[in-house]
Amino acid sequence: GIVTGRPLVLQITQDMKAKEPFAVFNHCPNTIFRDFEQVKQEIIADTDRECGTDKGINPKPIILKINTPDLPSLTIVDLPGITKNPVGDQPPDIETQILSLLGEYVRNPNSIILAVSPGNDDLANSESLKLAREVDPDMKRTLAVISKVDLMEKTKEKREVLEGKRINVKLGIVGVINRSQAQLEDGMSIEESLNREEEYFRMNYQYLAPVMGTRFLTQRLCKILMEHVKDCLPELMDRITEQKVIQQEALDELGPDVEDKVGTLLELLFQFATQFSENIEGKRKVVLTSGKETSGGHHLRNVFSKAIFEELDKIHLPDTIEEEIREEILSSMGATRCLFTPNIVFDNMVKTQLKRFELPVRNSIKKCAEVVTDITTSIGKQIFKRFPNLLRESHHISLCLLLEKVKVVDDFIESYLKCEQTYINSNHRLFVASRPEIERNHCDTADVVDMEEMNIPKIKAFVEEYVNIIRRQLMDVVPKAVMCFLVNEFNENLHKAHMKGLLVADKAETLMTEDAFHAERREKVLKMVKALERADEITSLIE
Repeated sequence: GIVTGRPLVLQITQDMKAKEPFAVFNHCPNTIFRDFEQVKQEIIADTDRECGTDKGINPKPIILKINTPDLPSLTIVDLPGITKNPVGDQPPDIETQILSLLGEYVRNPNSIILAVSPGNDDLANSESLKLAREVDPDMKRTLAVISKVDLMEKTKEKREVLEGKRINVKLGIVGVINRSQAQLEDGMSIEESLNREEEYFRMNYQYLAPVMGTRFLTQRLCKILMEHVKDCLPELMDRITEQKVIQQEALDELGPDVEDKVGTLLELLFQFATQFSENIEGKRKVVLTSGKETSGGHHLRNVFSKAIFEELDKIHLPDTIEEEIREEILSSMGATRCLFTPNIVFDNMVKTQLKRFELPVRNSIKKCAEVVTDITTSIGKQIFKRFPNLLRESHHISLCLLLEKVKVVDDFIESYLKCEQTYINSNHRLFVASRPEIERNHCDTADVVDMEEMNIPKIKAFVEEYVNIIRRQLMDVVPKAVMCFLVNEFNENLHKAHMKGLLVADKAETLMTEDAFHAERREKVLKMVKALERADEITSLIE
């Protein structure tokens, strides 16, 4: 069966300060292993945790970091061996699963492939060499490793394999002899195994001995890696520089760890109020909930022109206006008929129509308030995104302040419309200017026409003209009222309201509690930045 059930990423770091080798697993970073028998047992245990005990495979890698003064810095990925037939409880498609897993690693054009094949098998049918050729047709990044050389027949053909005459790989062929299962059980040390390996090659392949064995394989891999790094160095340095910029921008966006909570809170509140003010003035843009990027002042102007004007333009005299005028004339005459239509008819009809402006004006004010809410929400999410408690409190304070200012505008408009309804100014200069034309268009044409019926179209025309005058006044007054009592006063009091509501004893600690995601993300990005800086230092030393 297979021994390796998961990719084992072995990161060897030459550490001259370390008195003895030690290992650390990524899945238990706080545990240092100095006994490598325990390292072996932990690999088996973690493999079983992820793969079970049925010899299945799992693509999740085991990352093992080893610091040692005895070995050069090198990273090796140990992958499962290819098996043709399921063993035990392995799934029927175990071969497909393994090939898929291997492909994820060996297809990387920057990887070096160690194609390990047992020397006592027919190398012409080597599955590892077959897979290497599929992903590396020219065998430019493949190093053939022949294991179990001590079990290999000492024929001319096998000798030519070790000499590189049978297998065409650019990076060479290295024979090795690993400890057998019996030797492992007898407790043979790695050092003893390496010495026995060297002795075997000196005795049996004297002229090849200098380029055979595990020690030479390690040296060869380091040399290949260094040459490969040099070849890839320009591209690698560009990628490091690009990633440094990206990660630094991410770190800047996440912000530093908060030490002075009160000071940071004051700074954020000032930024929030300043950005809102600059947004209204058109000095800064914000991404609204609709996804559109624009300045708040520009968006408000659009609302004024669209919401207010369109809402008021929807109000027209009803189709029943003439019938209403007729009823009003009859009602104003009382028990006797009048020779002339009373002015009260015109006044009452105007008042009725002016009341119809109240709802659309309130709706337009509401839409303007929604714009302000949209702006504060977008700015708040940008500035307070690290601090969910602060974002929530800020939204509540902004909303309360906005509702207060909306009420002021509503009260003003209500008073304004009440004034217009209380006193119908028939001497308004625009109304007076329009009267002659209305009179000409509705002059008496016959004495026999009933007086009431004759005056209905004329009264309708006067009512419509007067209502249009008030409509135009509202189109001018409402935006001014919104800007004065809602936007400007909200802007002037925004910072003060936040300071009053948030600078309360012991509240800064809760407000400045950072989102766990941001804290974790910053730690990861910071580690990445340091790793890239270290990589930059290392690449600069490569000649």
